[in-house]
Parts: sequence; C-alpha cells; structure tokens
Amino acid sequence: MSLKVKYYKAGNDLDWLVKQFEAINFKGNDVILDKFIPREDASIVFHFKGCPQLVKPTDQCLPPFFIAPLSPNANLIRIDKEMDTFIVSCKPTVLSGILNISLVPDSQTYIPLPYGIFFPLWEKLSHLKSAEQRIKYFCRFADNIRQGTYIPDETDMFYDTIVENGIGVPLREIINSFPVDERTVQRKLRKRLGVSPKTLIRIVRFNYLWEKINSNNIIDYQDLVYYGNYFDQTHLIKDFKAITGETPDYFFKRNLKVVKIFSGK
Repeated sequence: MSLKVKYYKAGNDLDWLVKQFEAINFKGNDVILDKFIPREDASIVFHFKGCPQLVKPTDQCLPPFFIAPLSPNANLIRIDKEMDTFIVSCKPTVLSGILNISLVPDSQTYIPLPYGIFFPLWEKLSHLKSAEQRIKYFCRFADNIRQGTYIPDETDMFYDTIVENGIGVPLREIINSFPVDERTVQRKLRKRLGVSPKTLIRIVRFNYLWEKINSNNIIDYQDLVYYGNYFDQTHLIKDFKAITGETPDYFFKRNLKVVKIFSGK
C-alpha cells in the first residue's frame, strides 16, 4: 500500500500536551476512501501536500492546518493525490486551555487555528524534510506558547480521570468525586473537550476494546460486553454503530489497515 505512517512518542518535556506524533505520506495514483474513528485526543493537523477530502458528515476539502477535535461519530475521508501530513495528537483540554479556544465545532467538523500564530509554524514545518526535525521545532513552539510550567486545572484532571477510569467506574461516581456540581462539570468539559463526558466515555470504551481485539484477534461478544462494562450486548452494538456506523462483528473482521492509519493506530 502506498499510504505510509510512522508514529513517534512525545518526550517527557512535552507529555504535558502531546500524546504522540504521526507522519503520514501517500504517493500513488489510486484513490483511498475509509473512516477516521474518534479518539479521546484532539489533533493539530498539518497538510503540506494534497489536502484530503472529507466526504462525511459534510463534503469539504480540509485546510492546510486545523484542529481535529473529538467527534461522536466516524468521518469518511478520501485521498487521491500525493500527501505529506504531520499530526500532533494532544490532550484536548490542555490544548484548548493554552490556546484559549472552544473545541466545539461550529458549522464545520474541524476547529480553525489562529492564523497569525499557526501559519508561520506551518510554513516553517513545510520546509523541514524529516519528522524528527518537525518534532524538534514543534517542541520549541510549544514551549513558547506554554508561558512557563503548565499546571493542570480541574477540567484537565476530570478529563484524565475519565480516560484512565471511565471503563470500569460509572460517570456519576467520577463526577461526584470532584467538588463541583454536575452542570458546571458538563459545561466546562464540553467547551474544553468538544463533546459531553458521556460521549467521551463511549469513545474511551470503543478504543479500549479495539486494543483488546488487536492483542488477541478474537471476537467474542460476551467478552466485549464484559471488558467494556456495557449493560448487555444490545448496549455494546448500539454504541459501536453510533461511533463507526458498523456492528462490532463487521468492523473487526474487515480490512482495517487504512482505518488504523487514519485513526492514529
């Protein structure tokens, strides 16, 4: 396949913001059409060649740089030209906090980035030839916008708690563990995250089970219900179809090579 990807872990000096870096390259004359599956992070996406086409939920050409926020549903993406893409997967509440922006999309499925800050960054990165050089330069950029040591606030900690414990701990119990009322938690997290806490847990569960399937390649609905802490098989299938548009059985048995690349897996 002419679509290639390399993943790079963030160093200790950048793990306050970044989860991983991705370098995606496409060289070929064929057309690739598949899904991006929602993750629990938000990504800063830089396209230096051949911006992909978003087919669903809306038909639009993606811009050279933007934030891909958390989404409750899969997006269908098409690429048909040479592509050079650099992606920085970030902790969403930290990213929205340091940029002082909301991650709730308006009429588009992506979040525009402040042009005056990010166009010079995009331009500089476009002239660097290796992912390692781009990572090094982005690290310096992140240090500059951080303005000192980043101290996680209550919204960051609430997000972290859901990601770490949302599989086995009920949302109500997580909310009650914080000394604020539920409406305040819901409002703050939605602005900084882009989706509700309930949607975040749904995404966390899905990606957790995807990792489980990757490790043993066996699909057993009873196991999936148990590991994902679903009420029953109907609940499991409903959540999977809401996110992917497909049943677990169909999704996990089809060719997922492109889906994994699009979804940072």
